[in-house]
Amino acid sequence: MNSAEKTVMLLKLLGQAPYVHGVTELGEKIECTKSGTYKLLTALVHGGLAAQTASHKYTLGPTVYLLGKTYEDKIGLSKMVKPYLARLRDLTGENASFSMLIDGKAVLIHREESRQLIRLVGSVGQERPLHAGATGKVLGAFQDEEVTRRRLMEKPLEAYTERTITSPEALLEEYRRIREQGYAIAEGELHIETMGVGAPIRDSSGQVWAAIAIGAPRMRVDDAKKERYIFLVKETAREISQELSQERNLTD
Repeated sequence: MNSAEKTVMLLKLLGQAPYVHGVTELGEKIECTKSGTYKLLTALVHGGLAAQTASHKYTLGPTVYLLGKTYEDKIGLSKMVKPYLARLRDLTGENASFSMLIDGKAVLIHREESRQLIRLVGSVGQERPLHAGATGKVLGAFQDEEVTRRRLMEKPLEAYTERTITSPEALLEEYRRIREQGYAIAEGELHIETMGVGAPIRDSSGQVWAAIAIGAPRMRVDDAKKERYIFLVKETAREISQELSQERNLTD
């Protein structure tokens, strides 16, 4: 990695738990010397993108908040998808979420929580693999196939439960099925007692760049509910895709 890439990596690491990091650990993760890491962090501190604590460790700085607030207010997607997800949550009684593909993982961007006493837990920024879970599989299914095949060659697929797909060939077949039917179902793949239904969000050219999903305890979803949830998720994804495409055309 060059210096610019290392600086970007530092910012991402500062935004990860435990959210307070030492120079040595950060240097190891970006494969940089302690003095080199300190110089990069100093530049970030001067720009307000990082801050130093009393214990001489580093956290994200106030400028990150301002940038995030500007993005959310002026560009952010959460504001646009929120009413759709809230409606999906109310129609199903389950969590509804919006995720994007970032650094090879499905990252939760916005979530509308179920109001039921028993519900799935999760938080914005949470990452999901591309071979397990509804949104992960949706985003994985619509990646370039050569990129997918290279990824599958790099390391084995992790088994989260006995239902997780760990065979590369089986995953490629699952991806093919998802592209064909336009949605993904995950039952007990990440956590044995949970299930999810996900569908792709497309841009005006038809390319998939995000996904929405609902997540629920498996015990609460019978076959009839599952079929209804598939319809609701697909229709909501279609509506979001349509609105975003219209907005894009208006600004072009």
